[in-house]
Amino acid sequence: MNPPKMPIHIGDYKRDTGHLRAAGHGAYLLLLFHHWSTGSLPDDDDQLSAIACMTRPEWKRIRPIIEKFFQPEWKHGRVVDDLEAAKASYEKRANAGGKGGKAKAKAASKQCSSNATDEDEQCSTNLLPLTKERKEEAAGAAPTYAFESGLIKLNHRDFDQWRQAFSHLDLPAELLSLTEWAGQQRSWFNAVKGALAKRNREVKAAAEREAPAPFKWNGIEGVI
Repeated sequence: MNPPKMPIHIGDYKRDTGHLRAAGHGAYLLLLFHHWSTGSLPDDDDQLSAIACMTRPEWKRIRPIIEKFFQPEWKHGRVVDDLEAAKASYEKRANAGGKGGKAKAKAASKQCSSNATDEDEQCSTNLLPLTKERKEEAAGAAPTYAFESGLIKLNHRDFDQWRQAFSHLDLPAELLSLTEWAGQQRSWFNAVKGALAKRNREVKAAAEREAPAPFKWNGIEGVI
């Protein structure tokens, strides 16, 4: 299932983060969003700096402050508890919807078998095996997406294509950071795709700049 809407406890957040500057707030929130959308955070500075949309030096400077909000292995207690509660609530609603759909189908079957009239053809059509979309509709569930946040909704094909095209980015984290901005665009799909392409080029260029220069001996490149 797609991750449910993430609750933000404003009072607790303001109390705990009063010492942060803008960069700290941005990094902390992006890490929380990634934790919520994927269920975990990587214990790796390269990946964490990418999720926080920071360069490696920027992340190293702020890490000692940010990591105090997290438990070992970058687990956030509030996120873990809220996510478990949200998943339990979702599964309860889905199970209730599924039972309701089965009851309706059973009632329709009984009605069709007892009313052998000109509506027989329509009844037989309604009793055909349900497709994935019809099952979701019968269960009262929303269509499934590979990623969904605000106006941004990507099916599995588009999500996989973007993940390959923008391989230098943590795609879920970048999409979360663009959610509010996307809602202000006339065509969010094209606007977000263009923003990701630009960001991917920037991250790639930064990585290439930080790569160690080849060793030279008397002006001749070599390998150490």
